[in-house]
Amino acid sequence: MSAPPPPSEPGSDELVVGGSVLALVNQSPGVTTDHHALGPRHWRRQVDRLVRAGFTEVDLTDGWLPIPTMSGPERQALGEVLADAGVRALGLNISRHSLVDPERADEHLDYSLRAVDAAAELGVPLLGVGFHPRLVPEQKLDRMFWEVAVEPADRSDAVWDLAADRLRRLCAYAGERGIQVSIELYEDTLVCTAADVERIMTAVGAPNLGVNPDLGNTFRSVTPQREHWLQTFRGALPHLDLWHVKNYTRASLGVDGPYAVAPTVLGEGMIDYRLLVGEALAAGFRGPFVVEHYGGDAVEMQRRGRDYLLGLLDDLRAEQPA
Repeated sequence: MSAPPPPSEPGSDELVVGGSVLALVNQSPGVTTDHHALGPRHWRRQVDRLVRAGFTEVDLTDGWLPIPTMSGPERQALGEVLADAGVRALGLNISRHSLVDPERADEHLDYSLRAVDAAAELGVPLLGVGFHPRLVPEQKLDRMFWEVAVEPADRSDAVWDLAADRLRRLCAYAGERGIQVSIELYEDTLVCTAADVERIMTAVGAPNLGVNPDLGNTFRSVTPQREHWLQTFRGALPHLDLWHVKNYTRASLGVDGPYAVAPTVLGEGMIDYRLLVGEALAAGFRGPFVVEHYGGDAVEMQRRGRDYLLGLLDDLRAEQPA
């Protein structure tokens, strides 16, 4: 299976805007579909929905298909589905397999290494990881998972040391196979602020490690914000290699909550993407951007987010000095 062309390099005129296969997962609370069991014809019909929405690049996730644990023939079939649909995979993201999980850290490291092999086999240039905790039972019921506050991560020095060691081992394994690793910001975990980004990047010190500053993850938290989203973004910007973009509204009934959070179209939420994307372009970032959305008709909301982002990129480039 031939590798796809790499994402555009900083300084290139091409700006890559992809969609997420998360939109293909039924996100209505309490409703699940085993897409894996339905097979390649079903996968192709699903991918075609993203193609009709205008996406020729997609971000893969194990929330859609268990790609790291699929058999070789199954992954080959997935590669053929993507190729036949004319779609390039920008990354393979694995969620809720934290390398510092207090009960399953070793199991999650093995899973992450298998994910590297799967990405290499599919010709996907980047593996997305994070310290997302496993969902608790209350997050799987009749509400969106972020509406249930959970205990913040253990941020002791011992856990930081374990995180750095595990991530260093993963990056070394990925580097030998030509795979970039991107760590995703996530609420109330080890890496959710600008200072956290600097600490993990310095501790790991791997040349193939970057950051996905998914600000929607931290902004939607029903716990108080640790810092303003602009401060978080500016701390992540020097290390940016993949960017999940989504937006939310957020309101409080008091200084310390409770908070009401709801997903919105990319340009209509409270995170100012005109400001953020302008700063990213000035710093030389050219993508890939990946539009995400949770809830409702997620494919349509991603399409609208893509249209907004492409229009915004045109505006910002037109405003740049000649």
